[in-house]
Amino acid sequence: MALTLEMEDPAVAGARRGDPLAWAELYERFHPVLERYLEVVDPEAVTEMDLMWERAARALAGQPEGIDPLIWLLRVARDGKVERPAPEASDDPAVAAIRSLSPAQMDVVALRVVAGLDERDVAAVVGRPVDRVRALGHQGLATLMRDPE
Repeated sequence: MALTLEMEDPAVAGARRGDPLAWAELYERFHPVLERYLEVVDPEAVTEMDLMWERAARALAGQPEGIDPLIWLLRVARDGKVERPAPEASDDPAVAAIRSLSPAQMDVVALRVVAGLDERDVAAVVGRPVDRVRALGHQGLATLMRDPE
């Protein structure tokens, strides 16, 4: 995944113009990834995904051309996070384990593992240097490996 695109993504360009078909394409392309990410880091936000898409529509006007739409949408989703979910609130042991990490580690691990981003793209989403993202990811994964549950 690249942080910026060689040219403006046609769906993003259409969304900037308010084209509903372009928004539908962005939704179809990125909604599953956003939903999986939010299910781990903020399950309450999943019920308010429509609001996230509305915030995304308002925020799009201020974004530079060529920005990767997934990076931009994940930033919007992160900005709307309400509170950190409790690990025990999940029946899925993997989700509970990720939620037990520090907030920074949880975000990095969720973006790397659940959203499938590379370290450079995670750094763009969370606003941290790549080296810090790498360290947080290693620390988080080491913690998960040590935890017997």
